[in-house]
Amino acid sequence: MNTILVAIDFSNSSSEVLKKAIFISNMMKSDLKVVHVVEDNIFNFHKDSSRIKFNCLKYLKEEFPTIKEKDFYLKVGVVEDEIFDLSKELKSLLVITGASGENFSLENFFMGSTTKKLIRTLEIPTLIIKNSIQKEYKKILIPTDFSEDSKYVIENTLKFFPNSLIQLLHMYNIPFKNRLNMYGIDNETSQKYYVNMTKKVFSDGDKFMSSVENCKDKLSLKVENDTLVDRYINDENENSNEFDLISLHTTGNISFFTFDILDKSKYDVLVFKK
Repeated sequence: MNTILVAIDFSNSSSEVLKKAIFISNMMKSDLKVVHVVEDNIFNFHKDSSRIKFNCLKYLKEEFPTIKEKDFYLKVGVVEDEIFDLSKELKSLLVITGASGENFSLENFFMGSTTKKLIRTLEIPTLIIKNSIQKEYKKILIPTDFSEDSKYVIENTLKFFPNSLIQLLHMYNIPFKNRLNMYGIDNETSQKYYVNMTKKVFSDGDKFMSSVENCKDKLSLKVENDTLVDRYINDENENSNEFDLISLHTTGNISFFTFDILDKSKYDVLVFKK
């Protein structure tokens, strides 16, 4: 059976993260393992790791009585390094973690540095829980730059959630658009440049869609001349309830706003280190 590893820090949001991890592991028919890392500076106060593990497990079982001792791991060290090592040892399919040690409030929320370090360290996908809603990921938003890495994210997202429909979103800006008039280029020439650049973007989109022919029935593509961050992902937008999950990679053009999306998204975010 595939293994999913959920990392918890016993903060206020950990209970919701674990509840959702249990739901997701059941949905994916995977074995769930739980890990808590005691940081070195904290461990210096109490160097009996077996005692710490006993107390942590006792605390967990008060709310999650079905968690077994063999499925709970307590590690001491640097958080991202210990989780990386354990994920390799367990041959985990996915790591699930919370977005914040305090709450899910978007207004008061800023992504913790530990979460970002974990994403950068892991070699497998990381699912960051941004809300407490337990439901199947039926509608997934994938920002795309029409690269091979985007194709990888699409195919592997569907391996995780084969019953989902995916909205691909490509945002583009026309280079030098605001400078052409200043350069003395006439409006007719500028307009031809805009039209040709736009045609190229849509042509690239058609080619990309053809390259994912094996899952094309699951995909739709939206192309917009705009910026992505703050669009589609927050409460103020009229489409704010349109999706259940955002899936993305950390390379290419997408890398410029990966962590902005993580900070601002109200949806859970699946990140592929690709």
